[in-house]
Amino acid sequence: MNFKWLVCLPFIMTPGVMSLAQEMPVHDACVDILEEDFADDTITLCPSPLPPIEMIQVEGYSESKKEAGEPDCNTFHPDAATVRRYFSKARQISRQDWMHKIIMVSCEAYGRMALQDGRKAEWSVSPSRAALIRIDEGAYQEYFFFCSKADCGFPPFW
Repeated sequence: MNFKWLVCLPFIMTPGVMSLAQEMPVHDACVDILEEDFADDTITLCPSPLPPIEMIQVEGYSESKKEAGEPDCNTFHPDAATVRRYFSKARQISRQDWMHKIIMVSCEAYGRMALQDGRKAEWSVSPSRAALIRIDEGAYQEYFFFCSKADCGFPPFW
């Protein structure tokens, strides 16, 4: 029997090596979705890296544009409970997908939130189910979110 592999065993079983493997991002939890809003393209939704929301505050809503073809923003006024529900179901997407694949509308609700780890953030969400969270404490960070129609097809989202 060949026992040469036993020489490598201490390196294979070293806790430092195992912890590096455990720190690798898990991409199995991400899913690709296709909705009619994406014009035959998919986006990848991944679990949020942010801790749970401790407090959420709605500070305002965008006003309707009176130009032809613009949506009526007066129907999009989610309260704090609705925004919290949205973020509990929304998943993170790449900046590329957020900017190029999601149909953006001029309507939005916006406000502030506190995360359970103590960080404060600003958020905005649109009726097309796209959202952005900005954390300006320490290094500036942006997180982009989307919620599928299956998960967030409740009013006031379109």
